[in-house]
Amino acid sequence: MAGTGTAHMRSGQDRVLVVDDLVVRFPAGRGQTVHAVSGVSFDLLDGETLGILGESGCGKSSAGRAVMQLPPPTSGSVLLDGTELTGLPPRALRTRRRKMQMILQDPVSSLNPRRRVKDLVAEGLSIWGTRPSRDQVESMIASVGLDPAVVWDRRPHELSGGQCQRICIARALMLDPRVLICDEPVSSLDVSVQAQILNLLEETKTRYGLSMVFIAHDLAVVKNISDRIMVMYLGKVCEVTPSAGLAASALHPYTRLLLASVPEADLGAGTADRPAPGVAGDGTVELPSPLNPPSGCRFRTRCPLATARCAEEEPLLREVGDGHHLACHNAGI
Repeated sequence: MAGTGTAHMRSGQDRVLVVDDLVVRFPAGRGQTVHAVSGVSFDLLDGETLGILGESGCGKSSAGRAVMQLPPPTSGSVLLDGTELTGLPPRALRTRRRKMQMILQDPVSSLNPRRRVKDLVAEGLSIWGTRPSRDQVESMIASVGLDPAVVWDRRPHELSGGQCQRICIARALMLDPRVLICDEPVSSLDVSVQAQILNLLEETKTRYGLSMVFIAHDLAVVKNISDRIMVMYLGKVCEVTPSAGLAASALHPYTRLLLASVPEADLGAGTADRPAPGVAGDGTVELPSPLNPPSGCRFRTRCPLATARCAEEEPLLREVGDGHHLACHNAGI
């Protein structure tokens, strides 16, 4: 069945964010180019959480930063509430971008080590010329589960990683964003703290009416927080599916490889019947590079289902179920 690369895109609904044909390339020296993101499209509904999943180097963080225009993508379109961000003059972009905030992977490095918590949380509004009251700042600190009286005058090095991430969340919320882009927000934290931050993000999303893009390489984490999951491999979208029932419904060989790498207890019901993926990548096959990605399907060099067609023709996303889209010539047929 033929499909299009944007078959998973929705229309006629309340879409807060629409990303179309996003391309991100970086120079790598000696005339080489890193193909970080190659024609990725996705949308985000009001109040929805989209999980972007993939192993390190798949382009998920580059996509998130390009949506924020940090730096702007090589090409493609990013619409926030119907306004095109790419190509906007700097002043206009700055004004629109305050409605998108980003939570980064390393919370300690994300905070200015010379500033105190009270100034870090107030920083966003201060930059815009609106100095928040002490009550506003204290209220926001308290809303992320910290005691303002305890952390008020502390600097980042005096806080734990989990406390720093809470401060990063509070700082982002001060600008009353529409969209929160979370780039591996718990990967550098202890397992015991990860659950607390994930619960905080869920509570924050509900309380402030946010939409979220949650980027991670941990499938169990993405599944638990997301409404919809987009799987990326080497700069391309492999599969888009509702998070509910992911373990049982995943069809792409790469998604199955990710599922097989997660302990069954972390994914819950439906994993016991998961077939072994039989995917290369254990050291016997050299993994492809974004400097010179394979022709056709980028996963074909590791895929047990690969045929000659996979090397000649790039698979496009096609619908295989309700809200479930797949980019594979051979799976799901």
